[in-house]
Amino acid sequence: MKGKFFDHLKNLTESIKKSRKLQIGLAILVAFVIILCYLLFIRSPSSNNNQDKENQVLSNAEIYAQNLEDKLEDVLSQIKGAGEVKVLINLGSGFEYVYATEEEIKQTSSGTITSSSIVLVSGEPVLIKQIYPKISGVIVAASGADDISVKVNLITAIQTVIDVENKDITILTKI
Repeated sequence: MKGKFFDHLKNLTESIKKSRKLQIGLAILVAFVIILCYLLFIRSPSSNNNQDKENQVLSNAEIYAQNLEDKLEDVLSQIKGAGEVKVLINLGSGFEYVYATEEEIKQTSSGTITSSSIVLVSGEPVLIKQIYPKISGVIVAASGADDISVKVNLITAIQTVIDVENKDITILTKI
């Protein structure tokens, strides 16, 4: 059995030596495997940290939406005639962050050069402002939504609690 394997291996190496196309294909395959190994195993930890921060931003936005949904459900279910209420909020974006920057102005013979950089304290950027996600839509399912006055009251309550236009609110009858 070992003899057959080595014979096949010997024939394969001879075929590769004779064929330029096989040599190029093998070189491409080896390069692909090296790049794949680099991307999977050797990639720098800083790129992983950036991905973790992006995932954390998404998680924070989801938590924000869930908290709003829970609060709205509590309030809307207290409206006369609304009955059981379920709320879904769709966010148009995630959180946005504004960081402190400092500008440096240099005078050169060819003109003025302005550069800016983010201010770091203990290696971390200084956060000035956090902008909450924009709400792009609200869906409410309420068991009492068949009554037009209940619908109007639900829409009014939603607009009082969150800044969303009437056209972005949908009230449906819950089954």
